[in-house]
Amino acid sequence: MSSWLLVVVPLLLGPAAAVGGVHRFRAGRRFLASAHRVPGIVVGSHRVRSLDTYEYFPVLRYRTLDGVDIETVGKTASGSYELFRLKGHLVDVLYDPREPREARMDTSSGRGLAGSIGLAALGCVFTAIGLVLLYTRVT
Repeated sequence: MSSWLLVVVPLLLGPAAAVGGVHRFRAGRRFLASAHRVPGIVVGSHRVRSLDTYEYFPVLRYRTLDGVDIETVGKTASGSYELFRLKGHLVDVLYDPREPREARMDTSSGRGLAGSIGLAALGCVFTAIGLVLLYTRVT
């Protein structure tokens, strides 16, 4: 493997991850700025195959502020055990009033901020590693 590849990979992946994290953070903030919070219930889980594993999404039932009853698959993946434990329990639901079926549980992962900050931080670390490796190659 070329020694320059060890420099190029972090310099490509780092900024991409940082930009992706910032984008996700901003999208999460926009969602939170307009989202309505209502009580809901976890009625089940929806399993989606992802590469060689599965992701689990909560099935949420709630009533909008306009009085419309909705049951939909939440947009934020959770662990299967967590969803099994929450099934039948009341949770706070955040939904988009313009598209009421777009909903998330009101949790740190549901708000979309913690993961996006982590992704941006990881991107910054990769970028720093790439810059250090580049500096040591040039000097």
